[in-house]
This record gives sequence, C-alpha cells and structure tokens, in this order.
Amino acid sequence: MEALGAEYDFRIVCLDRDHLSDIPYPDINVGQWQRRGGATIFYAAASDLGCGFYRRVVSDANPDMIYLNSLFDRSFSIVPLVALGRGRSTPILLTPRGEFSAGALGLKATRKRCFLLAARGVGLYKHVFWHACSAPEAEQIRSVLSPEAGRLFLASNLPEAESARIIPHAEKEPGTLRLVLASRVVPMKNTLAAIRIASQLSGRVQLDLWGLIEDKTYWDLCQQQIALCPEHVSVRHRGDIAHEDLCERLHEYDVMLLPTLGENFGHAILEGLAAGLPVVISDRTPWRHLMRAGIGADFPLEDEQAFVRELSRYQLMTENDMAKIRETCIRYVAGWRTSHMDLDDYRRMFDAVLASNV
Repeated sequence: MEALGAEYDFRIVCLDRDHLSDIPYPDINVGQWQRRGGATIFYAAASDLGCGFYRRVVSDANPDMIYLNSLFDRSFSIVPLVALGRGRSTPILLTPRGEFSAGALGLKATRKRCFLLAARGVGLYKHVFWHACSAPEAEQIRSVLSPEAGRLFLASNLPEAESARIIPHAEKEPGTLRLVLASRVVPMKNTLAAIRIASQLSGRVQLDLWGLIEDKTYWDLCQQQIALCPEHVSVRHRGDIAHEDLCERLHEYDVMLLPTLGENFGHAILEGLAAGLPVVISDRTPWRHLMRAGIGADFPLEDEQAFVRELSRYQLMTENDMAKIRETCIRYVAGWRTSHMDLDDYRRMFDAVLASNV
C-alpha cells in the first residue's frame, strides 16, 4: 500500500480494534471514511459486518476492484464475497494467505472440506481472481480450486523498509540458549511442539512466547506441556506485543524457533533474520535450505530430534560464534530485500484485474 499509494487509490475496511480486543483504537471515527497514511480507511464495529454493510460501503466507495485478504474468514471474505456478487460485476481479487496449505487445511479439516466442496458445487469462486504469494501457494490454489487460466497471479510479499537503528545483542554464553517464538498461540503455529522440543534440550534453556493467545483450549495443552519441562528449561508467555517493540526485543535472544504447520510467507521468520537471529523452522514455509545459507535450518515436523540436535549445536556456541552467524543473517536479509523490491508483479496483477472491468 505504501509502495503503490501514489499509483492506486486504496480504500481499506477493517475492524475498529485489534483481533479479540475489547478496546477500540484511539483517535478514530467509527463508521466513517478517514485518511490515514497512504490510504482511506473505514473502521467498522464487528456487529456491522453483514451483507447490507458491505453493499453500502462499496456503493459509497465505488471501487474498480475489490481485494479480499483471506479465504475462510467469515466477516472479511465469505460475507463480502457473497454480498458483492462473487466478482461478477466488480472484479474481486482474493489472497488466501496460506489457507490452502496442507497444515492449514488439516485444522478443522471436515468443516473446510465441506465448505470447499459446496463452494465448487455452486461456483462461488468462479469469477474470482487469485493472488498467490509464493510458487507453492500458487500450486495449492490450482490443486484445490483449479481456477481458469489468467485468474491466478504470483506476487511475493514486499519487504518492509530496513530499520536504520542498530540494537546491540545480549551476549551469548556457551551452554545456554535463549529461544523466542513470536506468533499467535494457535495450533497452526505449533506452539506445543516448540515447547516439547525445548524441553528435550540439556543445559540452561529459556523459551519466550510472544503473541496473542487466540485459542484458550490449545493454550491449556501448552501449559500442561510446560509443567512437564525439566527445571533447567524455562518457558514463559510474555504476552502480545506491537511489531516495532518486538523488533527490539528480538535482540535479547539467540535463536528463533518456529515449527509451524505452514506459512505462505512467514513475516516473523524474516523479522528474526533481520534482527540477526538464525531461525530453526519447519520445512513448510517458503524459507528453505537455510542450513546451506548459514542462517538456520528447516526440518520436517516428523523429525523433532533434528530440531533438538540443531538447537543443541547453537547452545554450545560462544559469543564469537554467534556474532558471525548474526552477521550472515543480516547480510542475507539485505540481499533478499534488494532482490524482492520489485513492484512490477503487483502492477501487472492489479492492472490485469482492473482491465477485466472495462
């Protein structure tokens, strides 16, 4: 949005508060269009997000295209898709954000399978354009819904601007390991496996969990696993945290651990690498061959001992060892940002969808 705000007029509809929060954002006007940064935003109460609401908002904004940022979200994808004619009048571009991955489809699998069968049966997505953020996601979309040729676009996530601030790292002590998992506490992020992996390490281990607890039942299971950890392994839930604050906090750790069930991109992974943390993750993200690059490792979830062995290797390292790895991570991200700061894929995608409305 910031990168293309001078070329396209973005209008955003969003909630008037953070997900699961009872407190609205300060200094906003709920139920009105208002200018914020490079976009015009409509903050809505959750109770308003019905078919009539979307028809009124779209009638007011009169957009040339509609961009939906989810597949299964009822309020921000399914309801507006149905309310706005399924893309038959105003073209709709939908990005599923990893929801077609095997890990994501495996959660509440029966409900999702029934929904997708019904969607195919009634042609719910027949007129929709698709935005895949990675080549694997494009293949997942093809395998599940088989969109027509010309209705699927590939445009990878754009990198955020690099911070000019230099934040020193806490010194690494041999025999200790400070791990961080920065994500929502939900089954998809596999927090339970992270706790289980950390509990198998020897020496002094600290695992800090940063992120909102979205699934209380799942968190109960995590707490049961935490209770089984040996005394030398400390696991703490540190709470939710703003993005800019997390970037500073990451410098307190040695390694990022994320045995996720699947990511279409993995913003937390990039943020960890940018902070100089090697990342030990599952092989279900676009971030692969990390060991070859010297910036971490990606393993199959079925092989938890591979995670344990790799983390044990980092645990033995000295400050000099870790300093070299941090430098490698930071250089890797700098190169990645340079190679991915290309807006042409987005221009081609947006222009093709807009042209369909002529």
